Amino acid sequence: HLVGRYAVGVTWGDQHGSIYPFDRLRRDCPCEACPALEHVSATAAWPTEIARDPGGLRVVWADGHESLYPYADLRARCRCAGCTGGH
Repeated sequence: HLVGRYAVGVTWGDQHGSIYPFDRLRRDCPCEACPALEHVSATAAWPTEIARDPGGLRVVWADGHESLYPYADLRARCRCAGCTGGH
């Protein structure tokens, strides 16, 4: 589900909620073709499509690039206080 205008939220089977800002997802694209991106333009970090696939969350970006985030990897990327040991 969309969270505001700049992030996607995932509610996992155990009811844990994670929020992933679009710009962070785009920078963290797991494909081998993407170098580690330090700066991503606002246009490139805008999704044109977000879909659940059997293999993971699929995002098509405004720059035409397509990313697939395996569910286990996406859950491991959760940066909430509970997952990072914060308060």
